[in-house]
Amino acid sequence: MPRVGIDGRDLLRKRTGVVNNTLHLARELSLTHGSDLTVYVDRLTAAGDEAPPHQVELRYLTAPPVLWKHLALPLALARDRIEVFHSPTSTLPLAAACRQVVTMHDLFAAIEPRWFAPRIGWQLRLTQRRAAHAANRVIAVSERTRQDLVARYSVPPERVVVVNNGVNHDRFRPAEVDPEAVARKYGVPHPFVLCVGSLMPWRNAPRLLRATARLGYGLLFVGRDIWGTDPTARLAGERGWDWVRFAGYVPDADLPALYAAARVFAYPSLYEGFGIPPLEAMACGTPVVASTAGALPEVLGDAALLVDPYKEDALAQAIRAAAEDQGTLRRRGLERAAHFSWRRTADETWRVYEDVSAR
Repeated sequence: MPRVGIDGRDLLRKRTGVVNNTLHLARELSLTHGSDLTVYVDRLTAAGDEAPPHQVELRYLTAPPVLWKHLALPLALARDRIEVFHSPTSTLPLAAACRQVVTMHDLFAAIEPRWFAPRIGWQLRLTQRRAAHAANRVIAVSERTRQDLVARYSVPPERVVVVNNGVNHDRFRPAEVDPEAVARKYGVPHPFVLCVGSLMPWRNAPRLLRATARLGYGLLFVGRDIWGTDPTARLAGERGWDWVRFAGYVPDADLPALYAAARVFAYPSLYEGFGIPPLEAMACGTPVVASTAGALPEVLGDAALLVDPYKEDALAQAIRAAAEDQGTLRRRGLERAAHFSWRRTADETWRVYEDVSAR
Protein backbone atom coordinates (compact mmCIF):
# COMPACT_ATOMS: atom_id res chain seq x y z
CA MET A 1 0.00 0.00 0.00
CA PRO A 2 1.20 3.54 -0.69
CA ARG A 3 2.34 5.79 2.11
CA VAL A 4 -0.08 8.75 1.93
CA GLY A 5 0.11 12.27 3.34
CA ILE A 6 -2.88 14.64 3.53
CA ASP A 7 -3.07 18.38 4.06
CA GLY A 8 -5.28 18.37 7.16
CA ARG A 9 -5.33 22.06 8.06
CA ASP A 10 -9.08 22.23 7.45
CA LEU A 11 -9.70 19.78 10.29
CA LEU A 12 -9.38 22.64 12.79
CA ARG A 13 -11.61 25.11 10.91
CA LYS A 14 -15.34 25.85 10.92
CA ARG A 15 -17.35 23.10 9.26
CA THR A 16 -18.10 24.28 5.73
CA GLY A 17 -18.62 21.97 2.76
CA VAL A 18 -14.97 21.88 1.73
CA VAL A 19 -13.91 21.41 5.34
CA ASN A 20 -16.36 18.53 5.76
CA ASN A 21 -14.77 16.77 2.82
CA THR A 22 -11.37 16.88 4.54
CA LEU A 23 -12.87 15.97 7.91
CA HIS A 24 -14.71 12.85 6.79
CA LEU A 25 -12.02 11.76 4.36
CA ALA A 26 -9.35 11.88 7.09
CA ARG A 27 -11.61 10.06 9.54
CA GLU A 28 -12.63 7.26 7.19
CA LEU A 29 -9.11 6.74 5.84
CA SER A 30 -7.71 6.69 9.38
CA LEU A 31 -10.12 3.90 10.27
CA THR A 32 -9.12 1.71 7.32
CA HIS A 33 -5.59 2.80 6.40
CA GLY A 34 -4.32 4.55 9.52
CA SER A 35 -0.89 2.93 9.49
CA ASP A 36 -0.27 4.23 5.97
CA LEU A 37 -1.66 7.72 6.53
CA THR A 38 -0.10 10.94 7.85
CA VAL A 39 -2.30 14.02 8.33
CA TYR A 40 -0.39 17.31 8.52
CA VAL A 41 -1.63 20.45 10.30
CA ASP A 42 -0.16 23.91 10.76
CA ARG A 43 -0.95 24.51 14.42
CA LEU A 44 -1.80 22.79 17.66
CA THR A 45 -5.47 22.87 18.59
CA ALA A 46 -6.41 26.05 20.43
CA ALA A 47 -9.46 27.85 21.77
CA GLY A 48 -11.86 28.55 18.91
CA ASP A 49 -10.67 25.62 16.81
CA GLU A 50 -12.95 22.75 15.87
CA ALA A 51 -11.99 19.46 17.46
CA PRO A 52 -10.64 16.98 14.90
CA PRO A 53 -12.01 13.43 14.89
CA HIS A 54 -10.42 11.45 17.68
CA GLN A 55 -9.59 8.68 15.19
CA VAL A 56 -7.22 10.98 13.26
CA GLU A 57 -3.63 11.35 14.41
CA LEU A 58 -2.27 14.78 13.48
CA ARG A 59 1.33 15.67 12.59
CA TYR A 60 2.08 19.27 13.57
CA LEU A 61 4.59 21.19 11.46
CA THR A 62 6.13 24.35 12.90
CA ALA A 63 6.48 27.11 10.32
CA PRO A 64 5.19 30.62 9.58
CA PRO A 65 2.03 30.51 7.42
CA VAL A 66 3.76 31.76 4.29
CA LEU A 67 6.36 28.97 4.48
CA TRP A 68 4.22 26.09 5.73
CA LYS A 69 2.83 24.81 2.44
CA HIS A 70 5.78 25.50 0.18
CA LEU A 71 8.73 24.67 2.46
CA ALA A 72 7.87 22.90 5.74
CA LEU A 73 5.34 20.55 4.17
CA PRO A 74 7.51 19.36 1.24
CA LEU A 75 10.42 18.77 3.63
CA ALA A 76 8.15 16.72 5.92
CA LEU A 77 6.83 14.69 2.97
CA ALA A 78 10.40 13.78 2.02
CA ARG A 79 11.41 13.03 5.62
CA ASP A 80 8.36 10.81 6.17
CA ARG A 81 8.89 9.03 2.84
CA ILE A 82 5.42 9.90 1.64
CA GLU A 83 4.66 8.35 -1.74
CA VAL A 84 1.38 10.15 -2.49
CA PHE A 85 0.41 13.58 -1.18
CA HIS A 86 -3.23 14.67 -1.33
CA SER A 87 -4.48 18.22 -0.96
CA PRO A 88 -8.28 18.33 -0.53
CA THR A 89 -8.25 22.13 -0.84
CA SER A 90 -7.54 22.85 -4.54
CA THR A 91 -3.91 23.93 -3.98
CA LEU A 92 -0.52 22.21 -4.00
CA PRO A 93 3.00 23.10 -2.79
CA LEU A 94 5.29 24.51 -5.43
CA ALA A 95 7.37 21.31 -5.36
CA ALA A 96 7.17 17.90 -3.70
CA ALA A 97 9.32 14.78 -4.06
CA CYS A 98 6.31 12.47 -4.41
CA ARG A 99 3.22 11.91 -6.51
CA GLN A 100 0.46 14.46 -5.93
CA VAL A 101 -3.36 14.39 -5.93
CA VAL A 102 -5.56 17.47 -5.61
CA THR A 103 -9.31 17.75 -5.07
CA MET A 104 -11.22 20.45 -6.93
CA HIS A 105 -14.58 21.30 -5.41
CA ASP A 106 -15.65 24.06 -7.76
CA LEU A 107 -14.35 26.68 -10.16
CA PHE A 108 -16.35 29.65 -8.86
CA ALA A 109 -13.66 32.21 -9.73
CA ALA A 110 -13.53 30.97 -13.32
CA ILE A 111 -17.29 30.53 -13.71
CA GLU A 112 -18.15 34.07 -12.61
CA PRO A 113 -15.20 36.40 -11.90
CA ARG A 114 -17.58 39.19 -10.80
CA TRP A 115 -18.30 37.28 -7.60
CA PHE A 116 -14.76 38.01 -6.39
CA ALA A 117 -12.57 41.01 -5.80
CA PRO A 118 -10.21 41.16 -8.82
CA ARG A 119 -7.07 40.20 -6.87
CA ILE A 120 -8.74 37.32 -5.01
CA GLY A 121 -10.31 35.97 -8.19
CA TRP A 122 -7.00 36.15 -10.04
CA GLN A 123 -5.19 34.34 -7.21
CA LEU A 124 -7.81 31.59 -7.07
CA ARG A 125 -7.71 30.98 -10.81
CA LEU A 126 -3.91 30.97 -10.83
CA THR A 127 -3.52 28.55 -7.92
CA GLN A 128 -6.28 26.24 -9.12
CA ARG A 129 -4.96 26.09 -12.68
CA ARG A 130 -1.40 25.46 -11.49
CA ALA A 131 -2.48 22.72 -9.06
CA ALA A 132 -4.70 21.04 -11.66
CA HIS A 133 -1.78 20.81 -14.09
CA ALA A 134 0.88 19.96 -11.50
CA ALA A 135 -1.07 17.07 -9.96
CA ASN A 136 -0.65 13.52 -11.17
CA ARG A 137 -4.37 13.10 -10.68
CA VAL A 138 -7.20 15.56 -10.08
CA ILE A 139 -10.26 14.50 -8.08
CA ALA A 140 -13.43 16.37 -9.07
CA VAL A 141 -16.35 16.12 -6.66
CA SER A 142 -18.87 16.02 -9.51
CA GLU A 143 -19.07 15.45 -13.24
CA ARG A 144 -19.93 19.15 -13.58
CA THR A 145 -16.65 20.12 -11.93
CA ARG A 146 -14.77 17.62 -14.10
CA GLN A 147 -16.23 19.20 -17.23
CA ASP A 148 -15.37 22.68 -15.97
CA LEU A 149 -11.75 21.65 -15.36
CA VAL A 150 -11.43 20.33 -18.88
CA ALA A 151 -13.19 23.28 -20.53
CA ARG A 152 -11.85 26.20 -18.49
CA TYR A 153 -8.38 25.05 -17.37
CA SER A 154 -7.62 22.66 -20.26
CA VAL A 155 -6.89 19.76 -17.93
CA PRO A 156 -6.57 16.47 -19.88
CA PRO A 157 -9.82 14.58 -19.20
CA GLU A 158 -8.01 11.30 -18.56
CA ARG A 159 -6.28 12.86 -15.52
CA VAL A 160 -9.55 13.85 -13.80
CA VAL A 161 -11.47 11.33 -11.68
CA VAL A 162 -14.93 12.01 -10.24
CA VAL A 163 -15.29 11.10 -6.56
CA ASN A 164 -18.50 12.41 -5.02
CA ASN A 165 -18.83 13.85 -1.56
CA GLY A 166 -20.81 11.89 0.99
CA VAL A 167 -23.35 12.11 3.79
CA ASN A 168 -22.76 11.16 7.42
CA HIS A 169 -25.76 8.87 7.85
CA ASP A 170 -24.98 8.31 11.53
CA ARG A 171 -25.90 11.96 12.15
CA PHE A 172 -28.23 12.88 9.31
CA ARG A 173 -31.26 10.60 9.36
CA PRO A 174 -35.00 10.91 10.07
CA ALA A 175 -35.67 11.82 13.68
CA GLU A 176 -38.59 12.94 15.79
CA VAL A 177 -38.12 16.57 16.80
CA ASP A 178 -40.38 19.33 18.06
CA PRO A 179 -40.22 21.76 15.11
CA GLU A 180 -41.88 24.56 17.04
CA ALA A 181 -39.33 24.26 19.84
CA VAL A 182 -36.48 24.34 17.32
CA ALA A 183 -38.03 27.41 15.68
CA ARG A 184 -38.33 29.15 19.06
CA LYS A 185 -34.69 28.41 19.85
CA TYR A 186 -33.61 30.33 16.75
CA GLY A 187 -36.32 33.00 16.96
CA VAL A 188 -37.86 32.15 13.61
CA PRO A 189 -41.61 31.68 13.01
CA HIS A 190 -42.91 28.15 12.49
CA PRO A 191 -43.18 26.65 9.92
CA PHE A 192 -39.91 27.79 8.43
CA VAL A 193 -37.74 27.41 5.34
CA LEU A 194 -34.08 26.58 6.01
CA CYS A 195 -30.97 27.44 4.02
CA VAL A 196 -27.55 26.22 5.19
CA GLY A 197 -24.37 27.64 3.67
CA SER A 198 -22.08 30.64 3.87
CA LEU A 199 -23.75 33.76 2.47
CA MET A 200 -21.59 34.11 -0.60
CA PRO A 201 -22.65 35.84 -3.87
CA TRP A 202 -23.59 32.57 -5.56
CA ARG A 203 -25.87 31.46 -2.71
CA ASN A 204 -28.64 33.68 -4.12
CA ALA A 205 -29.96 34.61 -0.67
CA PRO A 206 -31.71 37.88 -1.68
CA ARG A 207 -33.90 36.07 -4.21
CA LEU A 208 -34.72 33.37 -1.66
CA LEU A 209 -35.67 36.12 0.81
CA ARG A 210 -38.00 37.83 -1.66
CA ALA A 211 -39.52 34.51 -2.78
CA THR A 212 -40.25 33.45 0.80
CA ALA A 213 -41.85 36.83 1.50
CA ARG A 214 -44.76 35.73 -0.71
CA LEU A 215 -45.49 32.60 1.29
CA GLY A 216 -46.03 33.45 4.94
CA TYR A 217 -43.31 31.11 6.23
CA GLY A 218 -40.36 31.89 8.44
CA LEU A 219 -36.88 31.79 6.89
CA LEU A 220 -33.68 30.79 8.66
CA PHE A 221 -30.21 31.25 7.17
CA VAL A 222 -27.48 29.17 8.81
CA GLY A 223 -24.03 30.28 7.69
CA ARG A 224 -21.90 33.37 8.06
CA ASP A 225 -21.55 36.33 5.72
CA ILE A 226 -17.83 35.64 5.42
CA TRP A 227 -16.93 38.64 3.27
CA GLY A 228 -19.39 41.03 4.93
CA THR A 229 -20.87 41.95 1.54
CA ASP A 230 -24.11 39.96 1.41
CA PRO A 231 -27.09 42.37 1.19
CA THR A 232 -29.78 39.99 2.48
CA ALA A 233 -29.87 41.09 6.12
CA ARG A 234 -29.94 44.74 5.06
CA LEU A 235 -32.83 44.08 2.66
CA ALA A 236 -34.80 42.32 5.38
CA GLY A 237 -34.18 45.18 7.80
CA GLU A 238 -35.21 47.85 5.28
CA ARG A 239 -38.52 46.09 4.66
CA GLY A 240 -39.22 45.25 8.28
CA TRP A 241 -39.31 41.51 7.60
CA ASP A 242 -38.96 40.12 11.09
CA TRP A 243 -39.81 36.56 10.02
CA VAL A 244 -36.27 35.97 8.74
CA ARG A 245 -33.32 35.14 10.99
CA PHE A 246 -29.58 34.94 10.36
CA ALA A 247 -28.06 32.39 12.74
CA GLY A 248 -24.47 32.51 11.46
CA TYR A 249 -22.51 29.39 12.31
CA VAL A 250 -24.36 26.99 14.59
CA PRO A 251 -22.92 24.04 16.52
CA ASP A 252 -22.53 20.99 14.33
CA ALA A 253 -24.64 19.05 16.81
CA ASP A 254 -27.65 21.31 16.08
CA LEU A 255 -27.77 20.70 12.34
CA PRO A 256 -29.70 17.39 12.28
CA ALA A 257 -32.52 18.87 14.37
CA LEU A 258 -32.60 22.01 12.21
CA TYR A 259 -32.90 19.96 9.02
CA ALA A 260 -35.61 17.78 10.54
CA ALA A 261 -37.58 20.75 11.89
CA ALA A 262 -37.64 22.72 8.63
CA ARG A 263 -40.75 22.49 6.49
CA VAL A 264 -38.60 22.94 3.37
CA PHE A 265 -34.87 23.12 2.73
CA ALA A 266 -34.07 25.69 0.01
CA TYR A 267 -30.79 25.90 -1.89
CA PRO A 268 -31.31 28.11 -4.97
CA SER A 269 -27.62 28.64 -5.74
CA LEU A 270 -26.48 30.33 -8.92
CA TYR A 271 -23.77 27.66 -9.15
CA GLU A 272 -22.49 24.75 -7.04
CA GLY A 273 -19.66 22.31 -7.58
CA PHE A 274 -21.55 19.71 -5.55
CA GLY A 275 -23.95 20.70 -2.74
CA ILE A 276 -23.65 18.77 0.54
CA PRO A 277 -26.36 20.57 2.60
CA PRO A 278 -29.34 19.57 0.39
CA LEU A 279 -28.22 15.94 0.55
CA GLU A 280 -27.99 16.16 4.35
CA ALA A 281 -31.51 17.62 4.42
CA MET A 282 -32.77 14.77 2.25
CA ALA A 283 -31.13 12.24 4.57
CA CYS A 284 -33.17 13.80 7.41
CA GLY A 285 -36.39 13.42 5.41
CA THR A 286 -36.88 17.11 4.60
CA PRO A 287 -38.26 18.17 1.17
CA VAL A 288 -35.66 20.06 -0.87
CA VAL A 289 -35.98 22.89 -3.38
CA ALA A 290 -32.79 23.65 -5.30
CA SER A 291 -31.67 25.24 -8.54
CA THR A 292 -30.90 23.94 -11.99
CA ALA A 293 -27.39 25.45 -11.82
CA GLY A 294 -24.03 23.74 -11.64
CA ALA A 295 -23.87 20.21 -10.22
CA LEU A 296 -27.16 20.35 -8.29
CA PRO A 297 -29.27 18.50 -10.91
CA GLU A 298 -26.56 15.84 -11.16
CA VAL A 299 -26.35 15.36 -7.39
CA LEU A 300 -30.02 15.68 -6.44
CA GLY A 301 -31.68 14.07 -9.46
CA ASP A 302 -35.49 13.91 -9.31
CA ALA A 303 -35.49 13.89 -5.50
CA ALA A 304 -35.67 17.71 -5.30
CA LEU A 305 -37.79 20.35 -6.99
CA LEU A 306 -35.35 22.16 -9.29
CA VAL A 307 -35.99 25.68 -10.55
CA ASP A 308 -34.25 28.44 -12.47
CA PRO A 309 -32.44 30.32 -9.67
CA TYR A 310 -33.12 33.70 -11.32
CA LYS A 311 -36.93 33.29 -11.32
CA GLU A 312 -38.37 34.28 -7.95
CA ASP A 313 -41.93 33.32 -8.92
CA ALA A 314 -40.83 29.79 -9.78
CA LEU A 315 -38.81 29.57 -6.58
CA ALA A 316 -41.79 30.65 -4.44
CA GLN A 317 -44.08 28.18 -6.21
CA ALA A 318 -41.59 25.34 -5.72
CA ILE A 319 -41.22 26.09 -2.00
CA ARG A 320 -45.00 26.06 -1.57
CA ALA A 321 -45.28 22.81 -3.51
CA ALA A 322 -42.55 21.20 -1.40
CA ALA A 323 -44.18 22.40 1.82
CA GLU A 324 -47.48 20.81 0.74
CA ASP A 325 -45.94 17.59 -0.61
CA GLN A 326 -47.59 14.48 0.77
CA GLY A 327 -44.45 12.36 1.11
CA THR A 328 -43.12 11.85 -2.41
CA LEU A 329 -40.18 14.23 -1.97
CA ARG A 330 -39.36 12.74 1.42
CA ARG A 331 -39.26 9.20 0.00
CA ARG A 332 -37.23 10.19 -3.05
CA GLY A 333 -34.86 12.27 -0.93
CA LEU A 334 -34.13 9.43 1.48
CA GLU A 335 -33.47 7.07 -1.42
CA ARG A 336 -31.22 9.58 -3.17
CA ALA A 337 -29.18 10.46 -0.08
CA ALA A 338 -28.60 6.77 0.64
CA HIS A 339 -26.41 6.56 -2.50
CA PHE A 340 -23.84 8.96 -0.98
CA SER A 341 -21.59 8.01 1.93
CA TRP A 342 -18.20 9.13 3.19
CA ARG A 343 -17.08 5.50 3.35
CA ARG A 344 -17.62 5.25 -0.40
CA THR A 345 -15.81 8.57 -0.90
CA ALA A 346 -12.82 7.31 1.09
CA ASP A 347 -12.69 3.95 -0.70
CA GLU A 348 -12.77 5.57 -4.13
CA THR A 349 -10.16 8.13 -3.06
CA TRP A 350 -7.81 5.41 -1.82
CA ARG A 351 -8.11 3.67 -5.18
CA VAL A 352 -6.90 6.92 -6.76
CA TYR A 353 -3.86 6.85 -4.47
CA GLU A 354 -3.11 3.26 -5.44
CA ASP A 355 -3.44 4.01 -9.13
CA VAL A 356 -1.19 7.07 -8.89
CA SER A 357 1.50 5.27 -6.86
CA ALA A 358 1.59 2.37 -9.33
CA ARG A 359 2.44 4.58 -12.29
